[in-house]
Amino acid sequence: MCRIYKQGDVFLIFETIKALAATRNIPLRTIEISLRLPAGTFQTWNQTAPCNKLVAVARYFHVSVEALLG
Repeated sequence: MCRIYKQGDVFLIFETIKALAATRNIPLRTIEISLRLPAGTFQTWNQTAPCNKLVAVARYFHVSVEALLG
């Protein structure tokens, strides 16, 4: 089960992705390369993320987008 990080009413997408990657021992850069994302992409995703890219991340982890957002 993945923990969804919140700060007030804001979901921290980056923290959720980082936690998922850590539980599977996958470096964030490995995921970025697999999804053809520029280095450091996830760090910019705290409050918002491009929908199409968020869907790709959800598919990578075999979870729903809702699981990434809470």
